[in-house]
Amino acid sequence: MTTSLNRYLGSVITALLSGVAVIFFFTPIRDASWLVILLIIALLTFCYNQVFQSISILKNFPKWKRHLTIGFTLLFSLLAVLSLKGEQLYLLDNSLLTRAYVYIGTYLTICFIVLWIILSLLNMEMDKISHSISKWNILKYALPSLMIWGLYLLAFFPGTMTADSIYQWEQAHTGHFNDWHPVMYTLFIMLVTTLWDSPAAIGISQIIIMSLTVGYCLYQFEKAGANKTIIWVVSFAFALSPINGIYSVTIWKDILYSTFLLLFTTIVFNLVITNGKWIKNNSHLAFFIIVALGVVFFRHNGFVVCLAVLIVLLVAFRQTWKQWLFAISFIIAAHYAVTGPLFDYLKVVPSDPNEALSIPTQQLARVIAYDGNITDEQADYLNQILPLSLWKKNYNPYVTDPIKFSKQYNRKAIFPNNLSNYLHTWWDICLQNPKLSTQALLKQTSLVWQMNQPADGYTSTFVTNIFYGNKFGLKNQIIFDPLTIAVKKYLTISDTTLKPLIWRPATYTFLILLFTFVAFLRNDWKAWLVPLIVLLNTGTVLIALPAQDFRYLYSNSLVFFIAFLFAFISYKKKEMST
Repeated sequence: MTTSLNRYLGSVITALLSGVAVIFFFTPIRDASWLVILLIIALLTFCYNQVFQSISILKNFPKWKRHLTIGFTLLFSLLAVLSLKGEQLYLLDNSLLTRAYVYIGTYLTICFIVLWIILSLLNMEMDKISHSISKWNILKYALPSLMIWGLYLLAFFPGTMTADSIYQWEQAHTGHFNDWHPVMYTLFIMLVTTLWDSPAAIGISQIIIMSLTVGYCLYQFEKAGANKTIIWVVSFAFALSPINGIYSVTIWKDILYSTFLLLFTTIVFNLVITNGKWIKNNSHLAFFIIVALGVVFFRHNGFVVCLAVLIVLLVAFRQTWKQWLFAISFIIAAHYAVTGPLFDYLKVVPSDPNEALSIPTQQLARVIAYDGNITDEQADYLNQILPLSLWKKNYNPYVTDPIKFSKQYNRKAIFPNNLSNYLHTWWDICLQNPKLSTQALLKQTSLVWQMNQPADGYTSTFVTNIFYGNKFGLKNQIIFDPLTIAVKKYLTISDTTLKPLIWRPATYTFLILLFTFVAFLRNDWKAWLVPLIVLLNTGTVLIALPAQDFRYLYSNSLVFFIAFLFAFISYKKKEMST
């Protein structure tokens, strides 16, 4: 009893000290209400008490695993603090000691929370693996999404469309293809609208595809032994997510691309828990190739991401090398057949290569805007691309559109014959201005790594209407006004009060890493193969991010649910059904 009381008192004192630090990290302490302070201290008290109770799990780890867990916790928490940190100008009025207390206290608090999550998940027992689960469960787990997302279609009938959506809709209706937006999604629009020439047909199709994908993923985890209660919680969480709801009726290529990434991740999960045996089944191999082709063709970076993962899978599961060589060969051949002969037949206009230069553009623009170190020769060349005065005027730290879509922007100064000169100039200017170029990189890629939206930044989240004034006369129709008002209010709350939790992709990336680490501790290193494709996709977005649009990393919010379920699965030393 004395031990329990001491542990509880220690938890309360620690929670008081760390709670104040955490609150001060996010907002001036004088602005925080007593209710919020008491709630946070209560939650932290519970967290610390649980950690102190579960510490025996850590002590029972092998030495290497214990050291790895501590190292991961310390590094992960440090990165999380950097990702959560805002401008915090209010802290500048305080002493160095106070600031040190806030930062160190917040860091240690996150360390404890991370350790609590790891130990709590590891302490949970799994269900026994079942080999006789009905495939009808796919539809059962899909039903919440089918029903709830259908309400979004009714609320914003016949769907939501931006300028990009209208542009792709136009291609589908004229047959004049431009690969700026992947042709495969344009062909998908053409196919669906032959049945019903309305954006609603796209919305219905996406709702069905996404819902069945969710059902399939949850079915696979049920087969692997995940608790049914947790699976149903995830099923409803998928359905109730405002992101999934509004995106299911939005005509963007990113929606189906992200859905294929989710499906691909689940297939890799099947491979991992069966040690690669899953792919030996010919129907599984065919399914895998279809899903991989979805990744390849629904967004331009998909081919590189998919090919990289395929090579890793070949190495990891080399005992089934024949299947992997066939899959890789088929996917490469299909990619070049489509982007070669088929594109030629369809007279597809190639995409603008300037889209890949977003980061260099922002770095050059920041150096010019802040009067960095540039030679006369470099200035003359950059002036050929865009007058230096417009580089300064049009520079926005978080989006390249004002520069690259400027009427005076001269692409011929870069493409096709001067790319090497451009890259050489960019590299030299970055070396001459390391601070400014690094600042430009961090700001432009904020969407990828920063959970806390910058004070001067933005996050483009969603639209609830069809692009106004479009040439096709497409408009939204109010079917049931109370439903539209209610769904809009739900979305607004998610985009304001809950924005850092829901609409910042970095939040999901951090959680994917955390949950996968738990799965790794339960099993072995192959657990890291499961989220590999979404992490590589995040890396490619980081390299060429043009704007702060959540949709570019929508897949992270989907795979987050898979990573969460994966943290409960023990596959090592078990014979899983293929």
